[in-house]
Amino acid sequence: MKRKEVLIVGQGLAGTLLAFELYLAGVEVCIVNNPQKSTATRVAAGMVNPMVFKRMTKSWMVDDLLPVMKKRYHKLEELLGERFYFDMPMIKPLSEQETELWQQRKADEKFAPFIEDISETSPVDRIFASHAYGVVKGSGYLKTGLFLDAAKRFFQENELLIEADYPANQSSFENHIFQDMQFDKIVFCEGHYLKTHPLFDFVRLQPAKGEVLQIYAPNLSENFIINRRVFVLPVGDHRFKVGSTYEWKDLTDFPTEEGKNSIVDRLKELIHVDFTIEEHWAGVRPTVIDRRPVLGKHPQHEHVYVFNGLGTKGVMLAPYFAKEIKALIMNNNYEINKQVDLARFL
Repeated sequence: MKRKEVLIVGQGLAGTLLAFELYLAGVEVCIVNNPQKSTATRVAAGMVNPMVFKRMTKSWMVDDLLPVMKKRYHKLEELLGERFYFDMPMIKPLSEQETELWQQRKADEKFAPFIEDISETSPVDRIFASHAYGVVKGSGYLKTGLFLDAAKRFFQENELLIEADYPANQSSFENHIFQDMQFDKIVFCEGHYLKTHPLFDFVRLQPAKGEVLQIYAPNLSENFIINRRVFVLPVGDHRFKVGSTYEWKDLTDFPTEEGKNSIVDRLKELIHVDFTIEEHWAGVRPTVIDRRPVLGKHPQHEHVYVFNGLGTKGVMLAPYFAKEIKALIMNNNYEINKQVDLARFL
């Protein structure tokens, strides 16, 4: 029987980043992933925004998260031989009130890494007139599908991936055995499926369905992300990902006409340019009620861990907190941030 130190269930963003953290640390790791189960990562635009526009403040922990994120994705680009993370400035059209607050933030040195400029004229054509335009730096995007596919090939080539469904029952994790493999520890990274996991039903997961379009717009600038009530993210060849929606009742993976119309209506209020809709996707985000990730060790099962709840900020959160859960797995005395600790739900 083969022996692995850590078994990871799920190869979405959380499971993939954790697998690389452990692999690069020399830990014997294996991933079990059911390819029939959807992952929100593949649908997500992969956008990174260091600002929270509703309050015109910095995203939670952004000063710590961004350096770790960029270092890790660049390291994985070297390892996998693909480029999948791209820096790109973001334009935020501003109302008169927002402009005043933006100017205050720009004068605050804490915001210097993220606010580049305020302009009375838009840096790009085809945006409807606004009082002013803020330019965000530190923003960008991850080509999520490309990243997961490249990671999957790497895991398969190194015999680290089993494509199968992991049974969510008591004996499956108590006996430390899966197929012909014995493991010491197991980490569940199954996205919104955590909601129905028998071990973690106490976690206050609040999954949210999101829909995203891909449009073809040959007359729209590809040099900036545009973000106001809807984001417009250039992905190359005059294609743009546009979104998103939030739905808490319909948690299927099926795109809806209502979702499409909601995105298109907001898009037409932001830009005036001809476009064609080419793709329409839907996925379910694993968001937690307090909008913080959830990671830690199960209170009754010493060898069972969870890494989940990355939500809408997953691209930025995953690398940093993959390091945190790795540290806990390798050292049971390691203390993780209480804001993300599984214990907050006990």
